[in-house]
Amino acid sequence: MNPLHSSTLQTKTGTPTFPDESVSPTLGAALPYEPLAEGQIRLLRFSDDKGFDSETLRFDLFHVKLSQRPNYVALSYSWGQDAAHERVSIVVNDQRYGVSPNLADALRKLKQNEISTVWVDAICINQRDTIEKSREIVRMFAIYRMARLVVIWLGADTGPEEEMRELLRATADVEKPVNKQHHNGNPASNLEALERLLLQRYWHRVWIIQEVAAAKRAKIFWGSYIFDLRSMEILIRERSRFSREDEESSGLAQEVLSVRNACRAQQKPRLMDILAMTSMSETSVLRDKVYGLLGLASDWADFVQEPNYSQAVSENELCLEMTSNHINWYSSADIIFLRSVDSRQGELPSWCPDYFHFRPHQSDMNLIPYICGRDVNLGWERRRAFGQESPNMNEVIPDLFHVSGDTLTLKGTCIGRISALGTLVDEAVFSSRFSDRFSTSDITDPDIGKAFRRLLLICHNQTFGLQPSSAFFSLLFSLPDHVFQDKGYLQVKQWLERHRDLLCRFEVTLAPSSDEYAFISRRGGSLSPASKVLPEWREFFSLSEDNTISRRGEHPLYSMLRSMSSILDEHVRLMFIQDQALLGWAHRDAEPDDTVWHLEGCTLQAVLRKSPELSAARGQDLYKLVGHAYVDPVLASGRWMARESRSRSVNLC
Repeated sequence: MNPLHSSTLQTKTGTPTFPDESVSPTLGAALPYEPLAEGQIRLLRFSDDKGFDSETLRFDLFHVKLSQRPNYVALSYSWGQDAAHERVSIVVNDQRYGVSPNLADALRKLKQNEISTVWVDAICINQRDTIEKSREIVRMFAIYRMARLVVIWLGADTGPEEEMRELLRATADVEKPVNKQHHNGNPASNLEALERLLLQRYWHRVWIIQEVAAAKRAKIFWGSYIFDLRSMEILIRERSRFSREDEESSGLAQEVLSVRNACRAQQKPRLMDILAMTSMSETSVLRDKVYGLLGLASDWADFVQEPNYSQAVSENELCLEMTSNHINWYSSADIIFLRSVDSRQGELPSWCPDYFHFRPHQSDMNLIPYICGRDVNLGWERRRAFGQESPNMNEVIPDLFHVSGDTLTLKGTCIGRISALGTLVDEAVFSSRFSDRFSTSDITDPDIGKAFRRLLLICHNQTFGLQPSSAFFSLLFSLPDHVFQDKGYLQVKQWLERHRDLLCRFEVTLAPSSDEYAFISRRGGSLSPASKVLPEWREFFSLSEDNTISRRGEHPLYSMLRSMSSILDEHVRLMFIQDQALLGWAHRDAEPDDTVWHLEGCTLQAVLRKSPELSAARGQDLYKLVGHAYVDPVLASGRWMARESRSRSVNLC
């Protein structure tokens, strides 16, 4: 019987090791690699005894064309934490070669299970040849994709045997029809071995992400046990449905499997997507944080021409090159808004993402699909609507941008200076902030409240444009707390209270015009209007012949509260631009007296902050990018046009 179809492996035999680095065979020192011809890869074949001791693993290393679909197994493993101190001697083409104990254990298990030919990155790629390594990295997805089987090696240590046998039974059970399964409810409940599996160091390694994602068929080898990956995925999915315990610690394994599911559905992620998903993954070589994912990304060539491991070029220089490549390819500069919260982001210019330490703020996660061109949400269309009114805003022109050192130069038009900023819903400071220049005397709009309403409902599928704004805010401030709290929107109520003073400064009506009105009552678990409702509130309560509650399945108030909660979750601030009497949302890090700009090539407005020190040192105005902004398009309409005479060069540093 083929051991690959059995439930257990043979027991481990002794393995010679070299704890002293001075006498151990060092990696790559003894193998005279022959150059690979076009389309070739190297494979390892287990060989017979030829004069070496019986405990030593022996291999023949040979070349094949990948296009000929050779029969091989690809190994996915972690080099091991003991790699810096210990080597195990194997023999490749009659030459001794040193590998980590974890890799040696994996190779021994493959041999015990009658696997004859294998691809292993540490041996089949000449790790000392940076040119070959750079070339082979972009082919690794194809190498794992073409393998007849990918073996995931989790290591020799498994834990208690009884728990492992229970895990084996559970994976076998989920493959059966539902009416023949033995579990009740959650098959993954109380599986200690499953928890240990998800916490294995293997899942932390960057390289395994594409190795697992590429596999057409995969098996998990763990100690003396073999599990089918498909069965394990089902079990892990069931676990996530019923339990949230250890979600953070086991999240890496689940992220790896999520990427695999996306690739199996022929939906390769964009590079920025996968960098955000895998930000906690680890590697001993920093550049592998990006290069180890290239095979997975559908757009990697828009950032990287080819992997560059040359020490003559720093990671910061590579980040600048990647950003420049992306802007140049798409004639879009929106990528500059994707910054990392990692402290090392500060070593780069404000306009350049740190791809090697990419960890976006949770509130910026929805920017990624937008900038990657995958978000068609109506709210995003409204956010960039003002930019679309500008005839020159996204026009493809040869000199769209210029990079010189750490400076990005674009053309832009200053919309104005921020004179008032609201607070964040979870901010310790409860009051809004105003610049010394703040004044509402320039506001000529007869109902500025409509602009506030548009901003709060920026993600909503209706505008309620026929009703006066006073009805909207008087309703919100009249609702009892339980209306917000029952559906989890209490932060909306808290935000409204924090901005009561700011709204009053703009003379927004916060109370109904009539004293004869009723508060909303709660009946039968849903909102219903009381006997007396102000006429201007009727639309919000669906008091028309066409009752929208039956069609939508929820009260329209809840959809509005959900929309408001969504924009508040983005951690943006209400802003007032006094120069043009404009309202909008500003990035969470914005300050009074920052300026808001239209930058050519950006579909979102930008908040910039002048750097006096750098400007004085270099003899020109230099600005730091603070983040993105949204300006209310209705107020802005007719007040600003992107005329060439008003645009000028803007230098970002």
